[in-house]
Parts: sequence; structure tokens; C-alpha cells
Amino acid sequence: MTHTRKMALLLGFLLLWCASPITQSLAFAADGSASVLNPIPVVGSNAPIPTTAGLTAALNAIINRPALGTVGAWVGDPATGATLFDAHGNTPLLPASTLKLLTAVTALKLLTPARRIATRVVVDGSTITLIGGGDAMLASSGPGASLASLATQVAKQVQSASVNLNYDSSLFTGRKLGPGWSTSFPAAGVAAPVTALMVDQGRANPRGNSRVSDPAKYAAQLFVKALRTSGVKVSLGSEAKAPTGGTQIAKVESAPVQQLVNHMLTDSDNDLAESLAHLSGIAQSGTGTFASGAAAMTNTAKELGLPISGMQLFDASGLSSKDRIAPQTLGKILVLAADGSFGGIAPALAVAGFTGTLADRFTSGSQKIAAGFVRAKTGTLRSDVALAGIVPDVSGRVLVFAIIANEISSIPKARKVVDQFATKLRLCGCA
Repeated sequence: MTHTRKMALLLGFLLLWCASPITQSLAFAADGSASVLNPIPVVGSNAPIPTTAGLTAALNAIINRPALGTVGAWVGDPATGATLFDAHGNTPLLPASTLKLLTAVTALKLLTPARRIATRVVVDGSTITLIGGGDAMLASSGPGASLASLATQVAKQVQSASVNLNYDSSLFTGRKLGPGWSTSFPAAGVAAPVTALMVDQGRANPRGNSRVSDPAKYAAQLFVKALRTSGVKVSLGSEAKAPTGGTQIAKVESAPVQQLVNHMLTDSDNDLAESLAHLSGIAQSGTGTFASGAAAMTNTAKELGLPISGMQLFDASGLSSKDRIAPQTLGKILVLAADGSFGGIAPALAVAGFTGTLADRFTSGSQKIAAGFVRAKTGTLRSDVALAGIVPDVSGRVLVFAIIANEISSIPKARKVVDQFATKLRLCGCA
């Protein structure tokens, strides 16, 4: 599909949506990021509700395809909260990155949408300390939250003095790789070792994918270079907790948590997911670990009344082979997103055929007709594929869905089938 055709299709979708019985307020990101749509108001819709019998007749043939392996699926009506279709929807399965939906609501609830994450530098005598605050998006250069910005601030304070640089990543503790993670993940570019201090998401090259083995130390090494470029006479010290009596001389802050959540969901950012979960763990218990993040997510699910029977969480990105969550639980999160209870979730979902992890899907075959209408979080591991999202059917009824396929033999084949599942919901009008 050409760019011109894509834009024409998206514009047509927006016009159709505005004219539908469900009034939609449309706004686009002002920061130059991928355009995403605001949450869909669904309460009060007069569009007919699909029947369970109609959806069962339409979806069973798709659910039973061998390409899906062990599968569970759930479809709900966010306007009423009713379950419309359930095929092993309560069975806990390996969710892959669809788990980030629970990470998102946890971060928005415990950290708040407006919060920013600070990276600081303090001075005590001739020693300055770079303190990681858990900002997984800290950059090595550029304006905003970057080492270059910090170095410029420090240079104005220390002037011609010679200093020693220590670095503090003690905000996060415990293991650096999640339970059930492959030790090959950092080198393969899947995710960096999780630390409270990292730059360029632990990448050895900002434009590459491979991650360094010690992101905190690497950040300190890059900061020494940035300081020297700014004229500071500095030598690299060691990892150490910042002195309690130190004076802050520099600080940069991340984008608001809401924007971080948007990026995490649209692009399925693993490093950001783990950072937000560790920070959520700190907000709940004072400890930033994989376990405390998972506990914060579990507690949030309980407080929101989500089904948690059999749920097992070991990380926040969905990379762990030990994670288990039911499709219905993911679907219920999307009910909250669609009805506006968590208004920051729906705008962050990738748009089929246009943005994020769905930019190259729903672009051919029978699924192309659902491009621009399906908004969803994807999930992919070596033998697992999942999709959870929001879609209006042809009658204008907004539906939420979640489908998880484990033990698959082919990722492309399984993706095609789950995309057909979403497309069928778009076309069904099974009222």
C-alpha cells in the first residue's frame, strides 16, 4: 500500500468515524510522534450489539485453525461490560507483549500520567555522582533528557575544577535479567539488562540494537566523554551510592509517564516496560525489582476487579516464558480503556496498517479492509502470538477483544489468523 493510499484510507476512516453514531473526539500527537486516536466514547451507543450466537458462528472456524496451536480468545462489549464471545478466555496463557497492557494501567495508576522521571548529578567535595532515576529513555545526546544536557549544566557549576565521577544505579535492585529470559536477549537487542541508570536503552550504538552488559557503567563512561567535551576535567570513579549530603548541580527529566506509556504500547518497548514496572514497584513497596513490579501489577489487577485466577507474572514486558494471563483479563483492561476509565491506553494502541507494531500488518489480503479500524497491542515470542485491541464493527458498535495463541509452529501463519480474527470482528455486525 502506498503512503498516499494509506493517508487517504486513514482520512476516510476518520471521517466515517466522526459520522458514526458514536461521537469521537479526534486529536493527534503534537510532538511529532506517530498519530494516535483519542479514546472512543462508547457509553450510550445505539448501535446494535452482536449476539453471542452470531459471533460464535463467525469466529469458531478461525479459532479452530491448527495454526493457532493452544488458543484462548475473548470478546466483550465495553458499553455494557458483557462477554460476547468466550473460547477458553479464562485460561491463563503466555501473553508475550500483550502483557504490557497491564504494565500500562499499573504505571498510570501508581506513577500518575503527569509524573516525569529525573536523572540527577550531585557534588560532594571533588566528587560528582550521576544518579539514575529509572529513565529508560535517557539519551546520550540532544536536547531534553540527555547526558549532553547534564554535562552542560555541570560544566557551569564546576568550572575549572578537576572532579571524580561516580555513578549510582541503586534505585533498582536484584537481578538484571528477568526470570525466564534468555541470556542472549541483550546481545540480540531484545532488551538491555534492567538498571536504574542507562543511556540509549543500553545500546552500544544509538542507531543499533545490541545492548551492553553493564548499562550503568557504560552510561558513566559516556558521561565522562560528554563532560570533557564541555570542558570539565574529570576522571571516572566507580559505582557508589550518592552521598546523602551532596548538592544537586544538574537534573534532566523524562517526558511525562503518559507519553512513555504511549511509546511503550505503540512500539512495544521492552526496556521502557521494565523500567515503568520497577518504578511502580517502588511506588507500592519501596523496592524496585522484577518481583516488586510484578506484585504491583498483580495488586493493580485486583484493585481494578480484573480476573486474576491462575495469573502468574515474572516481568512487565512479556518476555518471560513463565508469564501467564488470561485473554479475558487483557480484554477487561481494554474495556476500561474503551469506556474512558483509563483514557491514556486507547490512544497508545498501534493502528492496523499505519503505526507501531501494526504498521506492516493488515496491509494485504482480506485483512486490508480492517486497516485503520483495528487498534491493538501485539505480542510475539518464538512460539507464541497474541493480539488484544479495540475495533468498531460495521454497525458502529465498539468491541474489545483478546486472542492468545501458544505452541504455534509458524509466527507468520499464526499472525495471519489472529489478524483475520480481528478483521472478522470488524466486518461481522453479528447482531
